[in-house]
Amino acid sequence: MTEKLTPIERALVAAAAMSVPDARRVLMLICQGGMTMNAPRGTSPGDEHYAKREKFIKRIKSAADRVLNYARHETLRNTERHFRETGLKSAEEDQPKTTAARITFDKTLLGEELAAAVRDEQEQALQTAGQQLYDEVGRDDPFKIPDKQAIDFLDTRENLLAGASDDLHREVMNEIQDGLNAGDTRKQLMDRINAAFDGISSGRAETIANTETAAAFNFARDKAMRKAGVQYKKWLFSQSPLIKEHRPTHVEAGGQTVPVDEPFDISGVKFMHPGDDSLGAGPEDIINCHCVAIPTDKP
Repeated sequence: MTEKLTPIERALVAAAAMSVPDARRVLMLICQGGMTMNAPRGTSPGDEHYAKREKFIKRIKSAADRVLNYARHETLRNTERHFRETGLKSAEEDQPKTTAARITFDKTLLGEELAAAVRDEQEQALQTAGQQLYDEVGRDDPFKIPDKQAIDFLDTRENLLAGASDDLHREVMNEIQDGLNAGDTRKQLMDRINAAFDGISSGRAETIANTETAAAFNFARDKAMRKAGVQYKKWLFSQSPLIKEHRPTHVEAGGQTVPVDEPFDISGVKFMHPGDDSLGAGPEDIINCHCVAIPTDKP
């Protein structure tokens, strides 16, 4: 019976027979190790497909972090300049909002650099994802996405990223303004700025990497399925370890099979493929989604 239990279930059974101090230590180790009730990774098709794109998630995250670091250093340099030129021991001023705007990085430049960095990685992701689909269905010829389709996709994703720099600029500027209002010293203000960028890296940058990788992979797989003559596609629920709370509607949709040229219906929301927003799906169904469409036989 215990052989069918997951690792965490076996650990809990063992802990139940221990003394209270020992059981507490076991529970602490479980929490620190990030064990879950799920089966180990690598045991489901969802795991396998996530592994195929994991490299690109890391590459886009690295590219986003690189650009954010440029903005971080620009903001820190501006902070140094502000204190040097004003000669103040603290950043307390009559016009903190104006000063915060002057200190914060150039949002236009950030937007351009972020879009370019992500686009470079997505171009390669499109080719890789399409070729993986060809390999899955046994096509010997190499996959090549039509240039116009690739350009249209990349332009669309770039436009969607355009608002990200505004949001990031506003977030950092608000932190600086709070520091100015509080009369932060130079060190305090710089610590505040670094903390803001650290939070952006672990939050917004990860979201960008997950979402943009998934968009490229699912778009290319859809085009490759059509070129390969696949007749039916099936919605495969993601097993991404990055997602803490999976969307219940996406879990329920697992296994839904439709003709390749018809949309999935996920609780009334239409998708030609996971991550597709062309039929009205909103950010709540797309951001951080790692579901995937796979070729399948007629149901």
